[in-house]
Amino acid sequence: MITNFEEHTHELTSEEIEILPIVVHGFRNYKKDNPIKAELIVTRMNEFLTARGFKIRMTQPRLRKMVNYIRTNGIIPLIATSHGYFTSDCIETIAEQIKSLQERANSIQRCAEGLKKFL
Repeated sequence: MITNFEEHTHELTSEEIEILPIVVHGFRNYKKDNPIKAELIVTRMNEFLTARGFKIRMTQPRLRKMVNYIRTNGIIPLIATSHGYFTSDCIETIAEQIKSLQERANSIQRCAEGLKKFL
């Protein structure tokens, strides 16, 4: 859970864990040449869940939490770009994603260090 974002970053609920295989299965259909945007994932998942009587609804922040869970647990090689999400077995593509994540983490760390000057 992340401070100031608790509502969106709490651990996955039992209902989210239950639908995780559906989300993973859906991601497998998207490759680099046909990525899917978060907004469309949320819309389609909510339609799917409603049609099958699930009470849970997906939001983009909770989708990101599920993506984090998928990656952290090495479930599938899930890539995210400005074009959307897709899976890839390409070593270069996975390496680029790792580099992107590390760059983002470094940027956040630099922001935190800058804010420490005010303490």
